[in-house]
Amino acid sequence: MQHIFLDFEMNQAPRRGNPNVPTALLHEIVEIGAVKLDADYRQTGKYSAFVKPQHFPIGAPCTRVTGITDATVENAKHLPEALEDFLRWIGEEPTRIYAWSDSDRNQLFHECREKGLWEGKPPKAFRRWIDFQRIYTRLLGLSKRNRISLKNAIGGIEVNFAGSQHSAADDAENSAALLTLLHDKEAFAERTRITRELMNAASAPPPPATTLGDLFGDALSQWEFAEDDQEETVGV
Repeated sequence: MQHIFLDFEMNQAPRRGNPNVPTALLHEIVEIGAVKLDADYRQTGKYSAFVKPQHFPIGAPCTRVTGITDATVENAKHLPEALEDFLRWIGEEPTRIYAWSDSDRNQLFHECREKGLWEGKPPKAFRRWIDFQRIYTRLLGLSKRNRISLKNAIGGIEVNFAGSQHSAADDAENSAALLTLLHDKEAFAERTRITRELMNAASAPPPPATTLGDLFGDALSQWEFAEDDQEETVGV
């Protein structure tokens, strides 16, 4: 099993003036970033690609946050071709996808549905998703209403954020570093101690083991899709 940590950057068009446009198309993926980890959670690859939006030019909010402009994506592929490239990079090995929150998964699935991709069922590589922000927040002893940001999660283990925030590939790489940390239970307990104390979560015990199932338990109950024609939600 390989592990892919991904992040998307999105362009956002205003609802005002576009009342009949589906919400999923008011947000379009304009950058794909990901890192690949092997079965031992060691990074083996990094992926970065821009995506040209089909419906709206790059807006000022997107440029302000990400630095992406129309010139940036001028020669980029549209989403269908960009996803084909990304899937080739992922390869055929059984894959679990991780993202920081569920927003990336929701955007991908809704946007692809509105654009007529996948014929109702995602490619095999996209059928096992983990909301890692939810898991990491839980392991810190916080409630789901107090989810920690990626920047604060990285700062909480006393590591400088590598690269640029809101660069999809850099966000994915920093998120993956947190996943790797979880597999050293002593290091995780020590490097998150101050964060847990500051958030009154010091009583939350560190993970007792080093496998995904043991680390996360039922926190891994996320969207997965059956291999047959029926889709269902199952536990890992």
